[in-house]
Amino acid sequence: MKNRRIIQIFFFCLLFTLSIALFSQPEKKIVPENLSISSNGKFIYNAPNVNRPTVSKNGIYHCQYDIGQVSDETRELINFKFYEKDQLLFRLEKAPGSDLYISNSGYIAFMDMTFHFKNELSIHYYSKSGSFLFTEKFLGASLFGFSPRGNKFGVKADGKFYLISIPEHKKETYPSTDQFAISKDEKWVALAKQGEVRIYFNGKQKVELLTGFFYPRGISISAEHQIIAVIDKKSLKVFSLANFELVFEKKLLGKNSYRDLIIKNGAVLTGVHFRDKGISKGILRVYDLRGKLLLNNQGAEKKYQTFPKPEKLKNDALEYEEIPWPFFPFDSMRTVWNYYEQHMGGYGAYYSYLHQGLDLITPIGEPVYSCTEGIVKCVLTLGGAVYWRTAISSEQVSGYSDGWLYAHLIESTIQVDVGDTVHVHDYLGDIVRWTDEWGHIHFVKIRDVGEVWEYTDNEWGILFNPLLALRPANDLDPPFFEPVFENSKFAFCLNETSIYLHPDSLYGDVDIIAKVVDYVGDSEWQQPAYETFYWVKNIAEDLIVFPRTLGQRLNHSYEFYSGGNYEPYATQIYKRDELLIPSSWMSVERNYFHILTNNNGDSLIDLAEKDSSFSTTNFLDGEYRIFIEAKDAFGNSTVDSMDVYFRNGLTSVPHNTKNTMPDFTLHQNYPNPFNPATTFLYSLTKSGHVRLNIYDPLGRL
Repeated sequence: MKNRRIIQIFFFCLLFTLSIALFSQPEKKIVPENLSISSNGKFIYNAPNVNRPTVSKNGIYHCQYDIGQVSDETRELINFKFYEKDQLLFRLEKAPGSDLYISNSGYIAFMDMTFHFKNELSIHYYSKSGSFLFTEKFLGASLFGFSPRGNKFGVKADGKFYLISIPEHKKETYPSTDQFAISKDEKWVALAKQGEVRIYFNGKQKVELLTGFFYPRGISISAEHQIIAVIDKKSLKVFSLANFELVFEKKLLGKNSYRDLIIKNGAVLTGVHFRDKGISKGILRVYDLRGKLLLNNQGAEKKYQTFPKPEKLKNDALEYEEIPWPFFPFDSMRTVWNYYEQHMGGYGAYYSYLHQGLDLITPIGEPVYSCTEGIVKCVLTLGGAVYWRTAISSEQVSGYSDGWLYAHLIESTIQVDVGDTVHVHDYLGDIVRWTDEWGHIHFVKIRDVGEVWEYTDNEWGILFNPLLALRPANDLDPPFFEPVFENSKFAFCLNETSIYLHPDSLYGDVDIIAKVVDYVGDSEWQQPAYETFYWVKNIAEDLIVFPRTLGQRLNHSYEFYSGGNYEPYATQIYKRDELLIPSSWMSVERNYFHILTNNNGDSLIDLAEKDSSFSTTNFLDGEYRIFIEAKDAFGNSTVDSMDVYFRNGLTSVPHNTKNTMPDFTLHQNYPNPFNPATTFLYSLTKSGHVRLNIYDPLGRL
């Protein structure tokens, strides 16, 4: 009996030791050492013993860089260094993109947003030795990622999903998707959309699985273990690749939601987000291939401020519903960097575009809060870690709806996903590092169609200038005028040309140009005028002969968010040529040469109005005074004027109704421009002495 008891005790100790071993191994063996859980349940991949901005998911490859010049949507990555573990593989003085992805095999995808205003993304692929491989261009791209092996890169763009094989430079085309996964052997591809998962093997569709998920949040596939897993907000479903049957399903309760997913080392790893009463924390839940819970470990935790629901702001005299600023304190006006419909230059005289939104400068990591109540319509990136954004609409409908867009959020801090309900002052996430000193948010109200907002359908319409809704707005300083040329306060050119006229000799159809400077609040960055007006007075008769007329109001709406709006309208609102060159984004002092005459006088904008002008031939020759008023969005205004002389040869009636010759007629010279000679034709009603004055574009005789 004694020996039997000893044997029982021995086996009990052995089982106890084995159980400890079994339950202590998964975290060490299943969970990669370089993987951690962020406070919002997203996986974070690090390189051992280093803190680098971009790392491959296996932790082997990573990079280091400084940030150079920036624009509203582009950054220079300078002094770029690429490492394999601790070994420096190559350097680039300047990387060919604003952000990048690194694969587990060392390939690099540089995300080039240079032509973001054309809705265009260029992806430049490099080898781990620093050799340029090739470039692929996409329109409306919004979903990216390398395969686990690292030889293939997926891109959702232009209503399709593309899979680029980097070693062979081949591109496979699949239907559009919300989430995608590639197996480690790179033979299986899984595409998850609303309600379904489509599974492909060697490019051919094998099966379509019904998930019942309105919006899938993650997907992973393993050929080695013959399973596929997919998550939405509350459910995890795992299917067999052998018979495509459901293996197991896990549901979350309460304040928990699924945010991330991978199949690794024979287990299903999920990232769970818990959020409640000012606490946001990530949880790592690991299941074996039959659904048994192996781990339930807490990751990072973050505490954030919560605020009571505010009283509805007053809207007595405003056309737009008032909203608080999206940062705390909510009654504090923020630094405006780039204005709505601001003239964006940096390309010389040959290209410019309009900035269709509001850029606010913030500290790096500044918390962002919702300015309205509503439903989250999208959470996506347009090209890397610094381009994550969310949009929140007041209603959940399948047709068109409006919502506020918050762009440039840190992915691992984003608190919401598609379909979530948001209240005023709810914490949304933190601002990325845009320069080494500050971050910024791109903020604007947009319109799109569908219960989920895509970026590939050209439906992101831009509605209005956000400064008209943000309150409070503490700005008491009016805009002011600067001389266009050294000796000319305003400028005048023949309609839609760069033929500049001297103020003493205006003739024909003229475009009137004024350089306006405005400051919004305490921002040091110069902004354009919100509104411009002009009118004309006959000095001799002391009579207004042309009434006060709207030039432009920087509050136009646009049907879609792309270069089709960015560029053509820029030269309708602003003058751009070899003499009047728009300044670059990082210039604190900027050039806004407002064209007041490319408008028929209403607040709408139409490209046909570029032909509009002020016709001096409608008036008798003589001295006139041109008045221009500039206003900001808060009602502050300033007026300035300039005396000019109309000289068309009209001395009695505005129009030659009796077919009689005017005293003189001066015709357009030819050729123009000229070097070294040109010809001027003029006619007189009678012989006499003639003096012809010729001025250069700066008004010098």
